[in-house]
Amino acid sequence: MFAQNPVTSQVDSTQIKIGSAFNLTIKANANENDKVVFPEQKMIGPFEVLEATPIDTILNDRKMELIKKYTLTQFDSGKYAVPRLSVLINGKNYQTDIFDVEVTNVAVDTLKQPMYDIKTNLGSSTDTSKIIYYIIALILCLGFGFLTYYIIKKRQEKNLTEDDLFKTPLEKISKQLQLLDGKRLIMNGDVKSYYSEMTDITRDYIEEVFDIPAKESTTAELILHLQKTIKEKKIKLSKEIVNDLKRLLQNADLVKFAKADPQMSEIESDRKVTETISLSIDKALPRFAEEQSLRVKLREQRFRKRKQVRTWIPIAVSAFLILVTGSVYLYNSVMEGMQINWFQTNKSLYEKEEWVTSDYGLPGIKLSTPEVLTRVGNANEKTENLQSNTATFVYANLKTDLTITVNTTAMKSDESATPEDLLKGKLQLLEKSMGAKNIKSEQESFNQEGINGVRGVGTFSIVNPVTNKEQNLQFETYLFIQSNGVQEVTILSQIGDEYGTKIARRVIESIQLNINNE
Repeated sequence: MFAQNPVTSQVDSTQIKIGSAFNLTIKANANENDKVVFPEQKMIGPFEVLEATPIDTILNDRKMELIKKYTLTQFDSGKYAVPRLSVLINGKNYQTDIFDVEVTNVAVDTLKQPMYDIKTNLGSSTDTSKIIYYIIALILCLGFGFLTYYIIKKRQEKNLTEDDLFKTPLEKISKQLQLLDGKRLIMNGDVKSYYSEMTDITRDYIEEVFDIPAKESTTAELILHLQKTIKEKKIKLSKEIVNDLKRLLQNADLVKFAKADPQMSEIESDRKVTETISLSIDKALPRFAEEQSLRVKLREQRFRKRKQVRTWIPIAVSAFLILVTGSVYLYNSVMEGMQINWFQTNKSLYEKEEWVTSDYGLPGIKLSTPEVLTRVGNANEKTENLQSNTATFVYANLKTDLTITVNTTAMKSDESATPEDLLKGKLQLLEKSMGAKNIKSEQESFNQEGINGVRGVGTFSIVNPVTNKEQNLQFETYLFIQSNGVQEVTILSQIGDEYGTKIARRVIESIQLNINNE
């Protein structure tokens, strides 16, 4: 039975370290048209599946070998078993083998690699516990703006005239005709009232858009006024529309004054003609403000004014409340001693009540700075192919032209270098990376707490990439060489900056080297 099993499996390791990975490979032999289904799951027994590769297929005549690989891991030490897995071939279940895998702990030599306590959280100069209240205040400011908009809009809608209820004359006549149909006057036999209201609506529309006395004119007078206006304003309205309007008004006159009784088909036809006339006139009307009727102009002016009022007053209300909230925030921040970066100078940095004291890198170096240093990426960070582990920490204030840099490099005991050679390399790097010119430097060697070091001071000039102007800077660098690595502290500031020099002195005086022995 085992000889006939077309599914085989294997692992590439039966013993791994915590967090390491091993591969489980499953092979299935099948015919070319067979349907093979491999397991797809995030966990295989106690092991987490890091990756499942796509199925690899090897064809041999009409036979094929399907290969599926799983990368597995486990983060707890102990002995575990990779369970049997099911592989379906044409719906038939075949099982893989069971494998025992031992997960071992990683040995840590505390003599070579000292262990440290977890660092405590660094305090902030700003009390962020109250930020949530200011966020709520900003939301309320915006809420008052929306509430103001809603109140103004409701009051405007309440006091609108009949003309202002609609944006355009066409919208007005369309709505009025719909309301007329809703009265069901025809169904109640009141044809005279229906024609009277329909022609009044039409006359009012013509009077509004053409600025002629349509409601006070007879049918003949209205048609004459309309034809004259069309000719004077060069409105492209066809004669058929004018004739349809004339016929509609004449039919209405017959119903109102001669007691004519039109058929339902005639009534429906006149109703459709009314819509056709209004649409045709709207298309033919001029779109330029100076060519529109006075009534339409006034309507549009009132609409724009209402829109401006309900837009800008809420914005002004929200802006005023936000300004008040921001003023309260700034006042409280200044009262609590927060340094505002807009007005920050090297003097304010030097006179801060509390500097940040922390240790950086390996081998560790402890020092105090106005602000905490931030770790930056380094091309020489540790990889399997490198012999050293370099860490760089920087505080750079472009406004005050102050830069504080800490570099630490952990080296093997067989690596050696003199402080003088290292300082020379640093100056060459300064020239290459920053385009420094006119470099002038002095150096002196010293021995502090049994550690050899070199101090370098000097000046150089660079071209500021923002202002494109030349700047003259001064630097002070301290390099220390220990048995397990190199430490470097560099401070840059403008030449003649009194407080830049004071900051450099205070930082240097705070340096502690043998912090691993504490």
